[in-house]
Amino acid sequence: MTVLKRYVLRLFVSLKYITANVVDRNNGRIVATASTVEHAIKGSLECGRSCNAKAASIVGEVLAMRLKVESLEQGQGRGIHVNVNKEVEKKGFKNRTKVWAIVNALKNNGVKLILDDYDEDTSRPSH
Repeated sequence: MTVLKRYVLRLFVSLKYITANVVDRNNGRIVATASTVEHAIKGSLECGRSCNAKAASIVGEVLAMRLKVESLEQGQGRGIHVNVNKEVEKKGFKNRTKVWAIVNALKNNGVKLILDDYDEDTSRPSH
């Protein structure tokens, strides 16, 4: 059985770290990941004790590069699904800018994202 939403973006946000994974739901495995825990990313950040939206944006850029290396930036033609409302709700209101920073970094680097349950008026942070 194949899943319609084959590739899904999953985010893990804490006060200190940000991790973004793209999961292949057919095989139940992570196909690409990026995190502020990684030495290469951690060394380039000046987060101090907390990671901010800039760190989230860098995680999104690194994930986009890794998806391109795996030739999965288009999600094999169908795109990579992300439910922004669910991710924000799961992470808490304070992390909404981090979630959007990752999503925007992926989109700006050519990754085809499909936003599920997206409402422009209530979801996007105002700057």
